[in-house]
Amino acid sequence: MSDGAATPGRQETSPNPPAGALLQRVQEQMRGNPLLAILIGGAASIAIVVVLLMWAREPDYRVLYSNLTEADGGRIINELESRGVPYRFSEGGTALLVPGDSVHGLRLQLAEQGLPRGGNVGFELMDNQAFGVSQFAEQVNFQRGLEGELSRSIESLGPVSRARVHLAMHAPRSSCGTRNRPRHRSSSPWSRAG
Repeated sequence: MSDGAATPGRQETSPNPPAGALLQRVQEQMRGNPLLAILIGGAASIAIVVVLLMWAREPDYRVLYSNLTEADGGRIINELESRGVPYRFSEGGTALLVPGDSVHGLRLQLAEQGLPRGGNVGFELMDNQAFGVSQFAEQVNFQRGLEGELSRSIESLGPVSRARVHLAMHAPRSSCGTRNRPRHRSSSPWSRAG
């Protein structure tokens, strides 16, 4: 006879009995030994209680910040790690989650350190200007600050995730005839969240 051929009239037994047969064997053994049934029921009850306790101890995570730039995300994560605060990522890595009971306190503490800074620089450019800066440099910093502040304002709107504002401003004139001045223009590309 060949090794792989089955003989007619003879059934082959598989090494793994079907689940129904295994269940019947367990039931027969439990009927004969009530102590075994009590032990299995007790072990199952203890396992359920342990799983429920572990699940209940898991803190409720809430959003600390979302739509962060990579630089801000890195700074905030470094700060959270230095404080020993557990964190997670959500929404494809764009939202930073922390335990729910510490969200508001952490936001205040991080804001005290100037986090998140945002991708745009605003009027803080004007804070550290040196004495004797040329009028041109002052005007450029003012325009950059204004663009940054407008970008931040647009990004604070719910459906907008990123925005950049470009202003076309003419140079200030010191002449008296200011009637025919060209109008200021702006361009602001933005992308929707989601």
